[in-house]
Amino acid sequence: MDSSSVAREALVLVRKRLKEVGFSAKRTVFFRKVDGGNIVVLSIQRSTKSSRIELKMTINYGVYSTRIGTKLETDPSSALDLSKAHWRKRLTEDGNEKWLCVKSTDSPDESGSLLVRALQSVLPELVEHSTDEALRNQWLSGISPGIGGMQRLLYLAILVNEIGPREKLDSVVRELRTSVAGKIHEGLVERQLTIAGIRVQG
Repeated sequence: MDSSSVAREALVLVRKRLKEVGFSAKRTVFFRKVDGGNIVVLSIQRSTKSSRIELKMTINYGVYSTRIGTKLETDPSSALDLSKAHWRKRLTEDGNEKWLCVKSTDSPDESGSLLVRALQSVLPELVEHSTDEALRNQWLSGISPGIGGMQRLLYLAILVNEIGPREKLDSVVRELRTSVAGKIHEGLVERQLTIAGIRVQG
């Protein structure tokens, strides 16, 4: 059995364990709607450096804010695309990306347990940031895992406008506009603010 075959059988155990805690599966993407309507997503990514002898995988995870997606009129299918998540991270260890190894000599049960442990290790952090309030609070602190400064400020403006504190809106939008002034994304940001129903004088 090659490493891909071992991993394929290991995923059977992964799907079973995640289903037990409310996740649905679409190939190697696992998702669950949380209270409030947001979607938490887990994804198993295969390394391009994998071989028949050894397959390397890591875990990507993120939160899709339904409120932000709706305000920006984003295609609902984006909720399962981690590259479109509004908060996203990758499995790490001691500050570095962590890759899990599945070898052709491993048993599917051993490999499945390895993946399940890795997935379970990120669940607490994922759940902790699964609400719009948690996202807003982290973005207000200036931290924005997986997204750039422009996206942080745009998403923050939407949440502040929708759930408060409204007194922060002017300063957030002002900072957003300053960050893109004279740059290629300036027009895009103004269009997105309009789509989201945010009207703050420049």
